[in-house]
Amino acid sequence: MLCTQQQLAAALISGITLFMPSANYSKEGANEKTISKGTNSLPCGPDKSNRKQPVIYLSFDDGPCDGSRFVNDLAVRNNIPINVFLVGSAAVATKESRSLTKVYKDDRLVEVGNHSYSHAHRKYHQYFSRPEEVLSDIDRNRDSLQLTNELVRLPGRNFFRLTNQGSRNDQNNGKEAADTLVAHGYSIFGWDIEWRRQAEKGIGTHSAAQMLSIITQMLDNQKTFLSGNIIILLHDRDLEDETFRSEIENFVDLAQVDGKYRFAHLSEYDHK
Repeated sequence: MLCTQQQLAAALISGITLFMPSANYSKEGANEKTISKGTNSLPCGPDKSNRKQPVIYLSFDDGPCDGSRFVNDLAVRNNIPINVFLVGSAAVATKESRSLTKVYKDDRLVEVGNHSYSHAHRKYHQYFSRPEEVLSDIDRNRDSLQLTNELVRLPGRNFFRLTNQGSRNDQNNGKEAADTLVAHGYSIFGWDIEWRRQAEKGIGTHSAAQMLSIITQMLDNQKTFLSGNIIILLHDRDLEDETFRSEIENFVDLAQVDGKYRFAHLSEYDHK
């Protein structure tokens, strides 16, 4: 059920979460016994005000897959920077997936990050109980995709480990693995809010206008990891849905009205 804008605003102000994960929610790990709750550097649109523009980081996980071509189209059509976090085993699986990966890597608007080689085989608690194996899996993905940056998003976990902006832990296990990755030069990015095609397990589905209202309230009330910046988690596969693609397009249009917001790559995030 969709909330009214008044309900959304009231819920945020009161600190009640009706439609989004709290800072520590990890949807991908939600099938485990413990469910944890819980933004490339190309400016988009002119800054028409004297105040600092809030920054939106659109980040897509779990590609490449059939929806990935629409993610790339979104970046090109709107001339906005986007981040993707790719799974190595999926990237090398077929001729089509290898082609989609190359399209991403050839597009200056798309910044490709590391989402592990195996995606933990969907066994997150077991995976993160072995930090050295997590490091090996992340290294394998970096080498397989020939990545030239150290941007990582952990599978099934919402952790932040950044040199200049600090840390935040997911409520599920993985702290030791995250610390091990950072000790080997990686930067780990979580997210502030997740937007999905369908509502499920604490994550609502919203129109473009509703999502913009939500993130505006979050930024105004400093409910994000880094003030003035918001990282939105999406998934490549959800863009197979034409209606959802349309809502994301509308969201980008609304966010750029009068230069209110700009979009950026996550490589900019830790250098503020």
